[in-house]
Amino acid sequence: MAGVEALPAAAPAPRVKAPGALARLLAHPSFRWGLLLFGAVAVCGLLADWLAPYDPLRNNFRTRFQPPSETFWFGTDRFGRDILSRTLFGIQVSLRIGLGVALVTALVGGAIGAVAGFWRRADGPIMRVMDALMAFPAVLLAIALAAALGPSELNVIVALSIAYVPRTARVMRAGVLVVREFPFVEGARAIGASPTRVLLRHVLPNAMAPLVVQQTYVFALAVLAEAVLSFLGVGPPPPTPTLGGVIADGRDFIQEAPWISITPGVVIALVVLGLNLMGDGLRDALDPRLRTAIR
Repeated sequence: MAGVEALPAAAPAPRVKAPGALARLLAHPSFRWGLLLFGAVAVCGLLADWLAPYDPLRNNFRTRFQPPSETFWFGTDRFGRDILSRTLFGIQVSLRIGLGVALVTALVGGAIGAVAGFWRRADGPIMRVMDALMAFPAVLLAIALAAALGPSELNVIVALSIAYVPRTARVMRAGVLVVREFPFVEGARAIGASPTRVLLRHVLPNAMAPLVVQQTYVFALAVLAEAVLSFLGVGPPPPTPTLGGVIADGRDFIQEAPWISITPGVVIALVVLGLNLMGDGLRDALDPRLRTAIR
């Protein structure tokens, strides 16, 4: 009809341009240092088959408790196994478990948090279950689950994922609660978009930044927790070399042969530090309120 203006279509959800986000990340000193530390350790682990000078599972009792030298850069353990080789292959296990836990918790926890944050009726029951799981310390819950499931790499991923899903769900729920009140979401509802489309097309893409940052910390926590589980004997079973297992091998000889436990301990510290620095950089680059600090 003449004189009647058509209602404007809902404004599209604001998107983060990949080149701009990447430039902000690379310009952030914390992210650069974190990427350098984590990347160096990850590359060493991925190339363990070529970098390891010895078979990590081979026993050689003639070279027991050898201190660091030109032959054995980081020494040997009580069975004469090369610590450098075992550490390199242990990095592979830690990276697989850390990545697996980060992906599973992102998918499961992200889905649970999105449903709880978007549909008010589901929020109460879902989050009470998450609160019940969070009542147990994550590491203790993971130890109990891993002991019940049995020692294996897959069971460690399952146990740690169950322990960290509630924390990821709460982060995702908080992001969805904020985004669902934005004007462009109300506009999408006003023009008749279905709730599922509103959630998938408009809410989730704009609530992902906190989840991405959270998963860097989950990755780091999973690496630490895997070391704890392996140290206690409920991680991947021997003779699989794990960082926590190598530390456990040297705990009885910490005074006579400290190099056994020091090397994997330093590697774990570098991985966790690198991931935490990367998480700080991601947070600053993806949060509009903090971008001015890195320009």
